[in-house]
Order: sequence, then C-alpha cells, then structure tokens
Amino acid sequence: MGDMLTRASVLAALLATLALAGLGCSSRPGRIRIAAGTQGSGVYEIGAALAELFDSQVPGCRARVVEGSSTRNSLQQLAGGEADLAVAFSDSQGDGNIRTLAPLHELYLYMVVWEEAGIVDVPSFKGHRVGIGPAASGTAEVSRQLLGHYRLGESEVTLVSGGYGELANAFLKRQLDALFVLGSIESSAVERILRAPGAELLSLDDPSLVAPAMDGIRTKHPFVVSHVVPKHLFGAKPKQPTGVIGVNALLVARAGLPDETARLLTQALFQHRVDLIAKVPRLREISERFEPNELRFPLHPGAAQYYRRDEPPLIQKWADVISLLITMMVLAWSAVIGITARRRQKRKGLLDEFYAEFRKIARDPDESTPEPELREARASLQGLRHRVFDALMAGRVEANSAFVVFHDYLRADLQQIERLLRERQAAPEGAEEAD
Repeated sequence: MGDMLTRASVLAALLATLALAGLGCSSRPGRIRIAAGTQGSGVYEIGAALAELFDSQVPGCRARVVEGSSTRNSLQQLAGGEADLAVAFSDSQGDGNIRTLAPLHELYLYMVVWEEAGIVDVPSFKGHRVGIGPAASGTAEVSRQLLGHYRLGESEVTLVSGGYGELANAFLKRQLDALFVLGSIESSAVERILRAPGAELLSLDDPSLVAPAMDGIRTKHPFVVSHVVPKHLFGAKPKQPTGVIGVNALLVARAGLPDETARLLTQALFQHRVDLIAKVPRLREISERFEPNELRFPLHPGAAQYYRRDEPPLIQKWADVISLLITMMVLAWSAVIGITARRRQKRKGLLDEFYAEFRKIARDPDESTPEPELREARASLQGLRHRVFDALMAGRVEANSAFVVFHDYLRADLQQIERLLRERQAAPEGAEEAD
C-alpha cells in the first residue's frame, strides 16, 4: 500500500511538473510583429529599436518590424491583423480593440515657412502649397486636424504628400511655401531645414497670452499636447518663443494579445530602458509614471499587471473601503484644485498687469530715441523688474513659462537701451553733423 502511495505521489509530481512546463512554454511570446511607419521615419527607428530589444531580452520572442505604406498607418495595420504591436499617436482614431502598453515620448508639429511667402498665421496658409509627409503618416494626420480646426480644406490649401526627404528637398528648392514636420524637441531634420536663409518657424500664437490658440485646439482635440519652443533652440532660430501643438507617441497592442505576453514586453521595455535610450535618445522621456485615465487607448491588462507589480495584496482585500476613501479624497482635492486655480488666476492677473505696464514703457527704442527718454525708460524698466521679482519671491506671481517669456522681453529691452546709451557715450561730439 505504501509503495502504491509513493508511486502515486511521484506520478502526481511528474504530471504537475509537466503541466507547469507546458504552461511556461505557452506563455512565451513567440512571433511579435511591430507596425512602425515607413523606413527613414522617426517612428520606424523606434520600432526597429523595440524589435531588437524584445528579440534579445524576452525569452522565446521573435520580433520584427512591419513596414507601413503611404496609404496605411500603424493602427490600420494593427486592426487588419498585420501586426501585434504598433507605434501610434495619441490623436489617432482606432477601434475598441486597441490597448496601450506604454507612452513613449512627445512629438511636436513644426511649421517651417519661407519668410517672403507672407504666411503669418494658420489662416494665411490659404492658397499656398504645404508639404505634410506621407499620406497616412502622423504628420499628415496632425496637419489635417490643425487646418481643419481653422476650417481650411484641401480646396483652399494645396497639401502635398510624399517622403520626408523628398518634401524637404522640394521645400529647399522653393517648390513648397511651407513644410510641416512632426518631430521631437531636438529634431535634427527641422534644424537642418531652418539653416536655409529665409526659412522661419511659424508660431501658432503668442505663448504669453492668457488663452493662446494652442489651448483652443486642445479643447476640441483633448489628446493633443501644447508646447512652447524656446527662443534659439535651433541655433539662431526661432527668434521668439514659438507655440506649437503635438501628440504623444504610444506603444499599443491588440486587445487580444495574451496578458502574459503584454506583461513580459512591458517589463523588458522598462528594465532595459537605458539600452533603449542609447539607441533612440528621444525615448529618454519614457516613464512608468503616467495617468492611465488620460490615455487615448485603455491600458492592456497585461501591462497593468507589470505597473501594479509592487501593490500589496491588502489593496485588493480592502478595495471597497479604499475606493470610498479615494472618492472622498477626490472631492477634497477638487476643492483644493478650485482654490489653487483661483490663486493661480490671481497671480496670472498680476503678471498681466506687469506686462501691460511693460508695454507702456517699452516703445521699441532705436538710434532716433532722445537720450533723456532712454534713461527714463531704463529707470522705469529697472523699477518694474524689481517689483516683479519682489512679487515672485512673495508668491504673488508664478514662475511659469509666461513669466519666463515676460522676463525675456523685459531683459531684451533693457539690453537694447543699455547698448544705445553706450553708443551715445562713445560717439564724439559733433559726429552727427560730420560729413
């Protein structure tokens, strides 16, 4: 009887081992196809780096990039069953079967124009030829959304599709009046194009305004992001802070991707983040810290398992109590946000008053401005600067991007006045009357 029990125990253990081994094999990802735009694009570069990472770091994974076309974007390839993962944009339209593994980084829509074309804002694109990248690219999608927001259809603006290199060459040959490029903050492509004399970066609006155009676009398109490009980011350009819109690049998957596969891929993405950044520097923005409720596509359950890996089991046990507490905290936080918003608006109002005073003082001084006026303006601007910094230290003004832009304007005018005064002092008497 004892021998029978022993044999039964051994058999049970053997069957359990085989079952676990089989389960382990079934959890291996196997073939993974990544849709990532067309060769030569930044999206394709990211897809290639991800494929190499998954292929080398996820056991049993055989990853490769599936190249797109000018007529089908990454999400269409994913929905059509041609891919298992895709590098997509937060403003893209997808069906209910798209799930997010991770946000990757932000991209911005740069609008490069020829200065002599007379394009000073988006409405003045009417009647001009604009390059927007491949027809199904992210650049084309965001460009059409922007122009559509201003009620500009293709009958009013000639949209030219094509490869990025091809369109860049056409722009530099002045066969296009403008070129739209969806790129990262340090876009080398934009920097190269802006080196051409007469090429300028167009701002959507004055970033220092209380409600610039970027905010209006985001109201209608909530998954669009806004950004202020600093002055002289690309060498001598832009000449002023420039407002742009953009989107988030996301790594997404089919909803049917097995949870364990999604978990393993997400884990590899973050555990080997440093290696990934070394290949694609723009991915330095990648982070586990994001708000899932703000994602364009819901979080994949397998990816959620990875993000919640450190949560203690007690959370699940007390989920109802915690949910009630969170609800109460949200209500309290909403009240705090309301108070904070009112205080912030008050600070913004004070900065607006300072800006209005600055506009009265600063009247674009030049060589023809009398010296007494220059000295009076200098004293007024210096006094204004002291008061602004006193308000900043007292917490009555917020050190945000609007403050930085305001301070840049103030400093630039002071520098101009100082230069003019130095030139006056250096000029010999009677120089104005000399032949």
